[in-house]
Amino acid sequence: MAVTQPMKATTRRVLFGLNALVQAALATAVVVLIVWAGGRFKWPSAWADWTSSGVNSLSPRTQQLLKGLDQNIRITCLFAEPDRERDRLGTKRYREMQDLLALYDAGGGARVSTYIIEPTLEQARTDELLQRLVALPAYRDEAQAHVLALEAFTTLNEDIKRLAAADFQRAGELVGSDDPLNQSRAFNIIRSHWQSLLEQADDMATGINDLTGREVPRYGQAVEAVREYLSDVHLRLEDVSGWLGGDGLKTSGLTDELRAFFEQTPARYADVLARVTELLSDTENLKDLQLEQLHSSLTRWRSGPPVLVENEHEARVVSFWELWQPPRDGSLPVGPDGDDRIFYGEAAISSALLQLTQQDKTAVIFTYYGGESPLRPDFSRMNPMMMRQMPTAPYQRLAELLEKNNFVTAEWDVSREPAPPATDDASRRIYLVFPPEPPEQPNPMQPAPQGGMTPDDRQRVVDALAESGMALMLAGWLPPTSPIPGTGTPYEYAGYLKSNWGIEVVSDYLAIQFTPHPEKPGWWLPTRNQPLVIATDWTARLTDHPISKPSQADRAGFRLSCPLRLLPEADRPAGVQLAALAEVMPTADVWAVADVQRIDEQLRVNQAVKPDAGDVAAPFPLAVAAEHEDGRKLVVFSSVEFAADAVAMASGLRQVGNAFVLGRLYPANTDIILNALHWLTGEADRIAVGPREGDMPRLGDLDERWAARLPWFLVGIWPAAALVVGLGVWLVRRR
Repeated sequence: MAVTQPMKATTRRVLFGLNALVQAALATAVVVLIVWAGGRFKWPSAWADWTSSGVNSLSPRTQQLLKGLDQNIRITCLFAEPDRERDRLGTKRYREMQDLLALYDAGGGARVSTYIIEPTLEQARTDELLQRLVALPAYRDEAQAHVLALEAFTTLNEDIKRLAAADFQRAGELVGSDDPLNQSRAFNIIRSHWQSLLEQADDMATGINDLTGREVPRYGQAVEAVREYLSDVHLRLEDVSGWLGGDGLKTSGLTDELRAFFEQTPARYADVLARVTELLSDTENLKDLQLEQLHSSLTRWRSGPPVLVENEHEARVVSFWELWQPPRDGSLPVGPDGDDRIFYGEAAISSALLQLTQQDKTAVIFTYYGGESPLRPDFSRMNPMMMRQMPTAPYQRLAELLEKNNFVTAEWDVSREPAPPATDDASRRIYLVFPPEPPEQPNPMQPAPQGGMTPDDRQRVVDALAESGMALMLAGWLPPTSPIPGTGTPYEYAGYLKSNWGIEVVSDYLAIQFTPHPEKPGWWLPTRNQPLVIATDWTARLTDHPISKPSQADRAGFRLSCPLRLLPEADRPAGVQLAALAEVMPTADVWAVADVQRIDEQLRVNQAVKPDAGDVAAPFPLAVAAEHEDGRKLVVFSSVEFAADAVAMASGLRQVGNAFVLGRLYPANTDIILNALHWLTGEADRIAVGPREGDMPRLGDLDERWAARLPWFLVGIWPAAALVVGLGVWLVRRR
């Protein structure tokens, strides 16, 4: 039997030493490879961002937008690189933009290229950008009508100049120095008109040549200057023609030649006046040139860096004021870095990118009956003493968000307009339907409001929904119109939803969140924090439906909500499929109350409440998506205020993990609304979570010297340390 010989001490020390050296060499090679690969390849941002909240990556909605690109995109920021020692705020913003563009560059792959240009130091690149803009197809021929008008003006201007010069000279020949006409104030005004026309004609010719001869010709500005000039010319020529051919003839002592000169003036001026009028008419409706607007926005880089987003056909400019916006809440303190603005870079750039790449638009029609406009502020309520607090409409910011996401918004007050508004720039429409505003109740003893929405009004809305095939309906708890119990306000579209979609809206029940009474077992108290808001971070949840699943990690809030009921499949209309988007979980903490006065009375008497047999216990849905086999789709929310700015855009402190963060209280609300609109239109590839307002923090900035030393640390110092440790181990074991 073979016996293994023990390893000699010298051999063992050599092997251990070689092992340490090999491990150190492998560690060095791995680190060098990782550093090289990190700078060589574009890794998807989702791979690079290992934070739990994904704050150092693009939002899923932007990532999907980039993934679906079928055209090449260039994103260029004109940013004068600030002095890192003196301009700390500018340096912060420069790095924010630099980091964001790097994410677009990585997320867009070969389709997206990003650049930062220093206009004062990189004039050649700036000129190349401008030349590329001029050559884009969208702007190549847009100034054709302007060019033709300017060509016509050149000939007309020469005729105006010749006419003024000839008359000025002829008048000087006919009116001697001792002629009493020289003392006439009116005739001296006529002379000044001729002189002004001569001077202006030369100045205009020079000015037009300057405007049209720049690297980006200003044809639009030139036409505006021409119109202003011709308007003045028209007034002066009419003044000259009118006086010489009218009151001037009444001047005593006119010679025959001078009288003939005066009498022939209207005929002499008729042709030029007619051509001036014609050119003014031809240029009246000429549109502003997009290329000039782009160039004008780009030249403002000194006051704030703009971003140019372009494809192979057209471009959009995102201004500094869109990229860095003041906070909605003006009372918030300025950050420790002195920045009084919030970086909205991803939202602004992705909006421009969406407008460039998505030409097929959808109109969202805010449909209501009476009451306050959801989109237009009521300035009649503005307090003159509080001029800084401008009034806002209840869904104004939601409309702005929709427009940034390439939707067209409009409103339809059914009580005033018999038909929906025209939306020529949108190929399809979705109706966002509110409950009708109840009329004022003159007699509190009457069980129902007088007047209000008629069956014909309701049918017009239903017909519009049928024609569109897409609707998002906001229902919710409706307060009773009478103090008498059991006189709840019915939801106007309850019959339509039940008979056509199998959805019941229990609008006379209010969902309230409670907490157990600490001293009375079996009794409950409304939660201290927003008992009328059912949030998805505790007692409710978002389901796995495509609309709601992307937002499951966020918080949604349903304020003043009511239960929804889904009819059994056997009782539904044929071909209808229903799915809950959000629902109250089986819990004793939430139930829907029919008699709110009973709750108030119990709290007053007992300082606690108990559920009533008539209350609706959990679980029950808060939002439902419905789909018919014929292609029609519908989404119902059990809270009217779910989409209101006061809830969907509300900000405040909320707990995230073990910390409190100042931000949106219900960030999922707007995402769910946008996802619902995309689901209704069949654009499932656009369903995702969008960028957050201002919460786009990047990795903390390193000191510039440390940033320069970091590669040496990774490639040299760290492997060297591993080698030293390995040698130490070898020396210890050698003993």
